[in-house]
Amino acid sequence: MAETLTVVRLTARLVRRGALVLLVCLVAYLLVEVRVFEVTYPDQASRDLVVRLAQDPVLQVFQAEPAATSIGALVVWDAGWLLQVVVGVWMVVATARVLRGDEDAGRTELMLAGKLSPRRVLTAQLGTLLTVAVLIGVAVGGTLALRTDIGGAALQGAVVAGFGATYVGATAVLAQVAGSRGRVLGAASLLLGGAYLLRMVAGSGVDRHDLAWLTPLGWSDRLQAYGDNHVAVLLLPFAVAAVLTASAILLRGLRDSGGALVGGPSTHRSSSVWLGGPAAFAWRANLGVLTAWASALLVFGGVSGTLIRSMETFLAADESYRQLLAAMGISTENLTGGYVAMTANILGAAICLYVVWRLGHARAEEAAELADNLLVRPVGRWRWLGGHVALTAAGAVVLALAGGSGMWLGARLASADLSLAHALAGVVNVLPVAAVMAGLAVLLLGLLPRLTVPVAASVAVLTYVLALVGPALSWPDLVVDVSPFHHLEAVPVDPPGLAAAAVMVAVAAVMTLTGLARFGRRDLVGA
Repeated sequence: MAETLTVVRLTARLVRRGALVLLVCLVAYLLVEVRVFEVTYPDQASRDLVVRLAQDPVLQVFQAEPAATSIGALVVWDAGWLLQVVVGVWMVVATARVLRGDEDAGRTELMLAGKLSPRRVLTAQLGTLLTVAVLIGVAVGGTLALRTDIGGAALQGAVVAGFGATYVGATAVLAQVAGSRGRVLGAASLLLGGAYLLRMVAGSGVDRHDLAWLTPLGWSDRLQAYGDNHVAVLLLPFAVAAVLTASAILLRGLRDSGGALVGGPSTHRSSSVWLGGPAAFAWRANLGVLTAWASALLVFGGVSGTLIRSMETFLAADESYRQLLAAMGISTENLTGGYVAMTANILGAAICLYVVWRLGHARAEEAAELADNLLVRPVGRWRWLGGHVALTAAGAVVLALAGGSGMWLGARLASADLSLAHALAGVVNVLPVAAVMAGLAVLLLGLLPRLTVPVAASVAVLTYVLALVGPALSWPDLVVDVSPFHHLEAVPVDPPGLAAAAVMVAVAAVMTLTGLARFGRRDLVGA
């Protein structure tokens, strides 16, 4: 029993920082989301407008109709799917890190050298991760219960916990089947993306709605929290999570440590392409991740572009809703331009997260002691970390081009009046903010390396939310001005703010150089 508790404590220590940051961000986001809906839609008539917008067939492909017209139902409709995706991504990454990361590095063998069997170790690890999923659900439900109906809040918290538990179980099964952490992450990401695509198919027609039962992202639609409250639906996510978890534990006893049930070591000849130096190798190692991010932003941009005509048609027939959008800072005189600027900020927030996680890869190399193999050779620290910074900047540009191009293609498919130049300008306009977040990540890597990703990613999310809701809630300028997103002009409605962009790039350069200098003087820090 004491040995099992040791594994539990070790697992909790590995995920505690990330879990705490995730909880804080989710709670803050929900509190702001509820407050925004309370201020923006204070009466039944204004909330009915939102429901009418949600009935648009194009929008229903991506989001089902609200379960009711209450504030809680509208918040779940607007933010529920996003919360689940964020929780799902975090649970996939954390589970792969715990189950395959240490095993690939050979550290799991130290635990198995004693009295613990592989299945007992896995059971303790999964128990800890499932507990985190439950705590996330409790936090979501408790936060919603502060300002909305307690019953609906409890159901929404429960379905989020079940969603997270499902992806813990799915990733655990893949960790037994696949042969490395990278393969597990790739396969789990495909499962999560497939769940979203199947949810889109389910929303594309009344005759396809039953397909929502087959995707974890559709279970919340069937639950109808704050509406009909179909409590029995909760049996599905927890039953699936239990089956997947039990299957993973069973499969763990059928393979050797460090091995996999399928997909063993590759026997084809390795290629020497992109192995000419540390920067080239880093590019090769992260090319798959960059491709996945670019594909995701291309699809998101395309989806956003297809909605332009639907929004124009809806607003042309409803003057009161135009006034609501104007109060939120969205231009209704140039609706296409205002919509592009709003979507570009969303894409910019995603690019900010990419640059943080991309620089987090440098931190991961250091923590896994892989950087030692390079830095003991004639490779200077500035050259090694500077290469990661340069590749991060290149990746951010690629993502901006992908998101802008996708928006233009979607608009073309919907016969909307949006030029490629305007679509690209809107997204490129956000790159100075990404530079600030990259600079912050480098600074943290030099000063407090273990906080590189948690703190920088949290700052990126919170500053985006601050700029989005601060003006709508009439928060003081001194507070809203903290967010670099707030200093961006609404491109392409307005010309770019070159002065603000120059200041942000300068701040990013100072933080980057400081982080590089500090990294060159400190000891390398492991996990």
